[in-house]
Amino acid sequence: SSAARSRSIAFPLSSMDHAGAWTGPSTCTIPIEHLDFAYIENCTNGSELEKIVKRLRSGEDGHFPELLASAEKQLAKNKPKSEVLKKTEREVRRSDLDPENRTRIEEEINEWENDAKEADARLKESGPHEKSLRPVRKVGGVEQGKEKKEWKSRIKSGDYRAWDSLDLNRVENEIEEAEEEKRRKKMLEDEEKLKPKLPKLEIPEDPIERQLMAQREKTKGNDSFRAENHAESISFYTRSIELDPLAVTFNNRAMAYLKLKNHSAALDDVNEVLRQEPDNRKALHRRAQCFLAEGRYAEAEADLVRVLESEPNHSQVKALLDEIRVKREGEVKRKRVEIEENGDESEGEECGDESPVVSEPPPPKCLTLPDDVVAFKDNATKAFKSGNFARALELYSQAIEALKPACEDFKDACASLLNNRAACHNKVGDCQSCIKDCTQGLRELFAVVV
Repeated sequence: SSAARSRSIAFPLSSMDHAGAWTGPSTCTIPIEHLDFAYIENCTNGSELEKIVKRLRSGEDGHFPELLASAEKQLAKNKPKSEVLKKTEREVRRSDLDPENRTRIEEEINEWENDAKEADARLKESGPHEKSLRPVRKVGGVEQGKEKKEWKSRIKSGDYRAWDSLDLNRVENEIEEAEEEKRRKKMLEDEEKLKPKLPKLEIPEDPIERQLMAQREKTKGNDSFRAENHAESISFYTRSIELDPLAVTFNNRAMAYLKLKNHSAALDDVNEVLRQEPDNRKALHRRAQCFLAEGRYAEAEADLVRVLESEPNHSQVKALLDEIRVKREGEVKRKRVEIEENGDESEGEECGDESPVVSEPPPPKCLTLPDDVVAFKDNATKAFKSGNFARALELYSQAIEALKPACEDFKDACASLLNNRAACHNKVGDCQSCIKDCTQGLRELFAVVV
């Protein structure tokens, strides 16, 4: 019986604790009553059966083939896809091969080795291929000259004279122009990627055949445009124009360029249409869209007015005209504000005006930091960057003392110097002085009670 068979199995006492639990070197603890034929035959838990099989296979406490076979059979019944049941085949060794296969494999290996040696010898005889080698990468991946140039173009945070002379409007315009140029280049690159690689166009000599081919290419462009494949439609329209430069084809290609936000190319096409057909309403409408994208509101409005003269109920043109007029009004207001601000600045440029208007505040003073303060501050900054924090602390203190008599007129500069000296206190570990300088700097800068 199963009970008799289980009793016939002898387990070493060293493998069991006083509670009867299995405490061998395996990672799982199995109660001894589970290592029984009756328990295994009635067990349906796949994970527990896997642990029992692993324990019996370890052979650390003896080999029990019948019990192991029973456990594997029960595991296959309840968890047939268990990893424990997979049999790993031993790799084939040289001694396992028959003489014929062994000789064949050895010959193939020797032949491969000889071919490799011959190829290596040919490469050594031919010499180095310097032209085919890629250039050595530069250290850091950045050209040193460019890096230095960029660093020189930056303004130091404490260089107040440079900040005062900086033209913010010019900088803003340069940034906008750079971003617009980047967007335009990306748009052109994307357009080139999307263009299909069409076969070379062979232009026939017969004018009728040439017109028929142009019509077919234009039809292909229209189909691509309806499928919203605008880059492909531009390619077909271009082929049609090469065969027969009609105004309608230029007009269609201009619309495709507008869809891709390539306003300069669209403007060239609509200008060609208007050269052939000066009153073409679609071309005027599309040219107005180009002018609007480029900020040329007056020219866009003039084109839309011409369209409404012949088609007064065109809803899209009316909506676009209202949008342009709103933008023009905003542009006029912005320019008026800029002119007024510039006028105020020019009035305040002259110093020493002793007769201010009573109803208006006096003009601002023209103030610059004293030269000794600037010298102290620059030397302190150099000392701080070089790691000489004690020297930087001393120089910042001298700059603050020199600026004290005029601190009311240079609140921002005083706050900046106090903040820099606080950083020095922090570096040398004087936290109390750091807090004191930060508090004083906030008082100077914001006029608040801290």
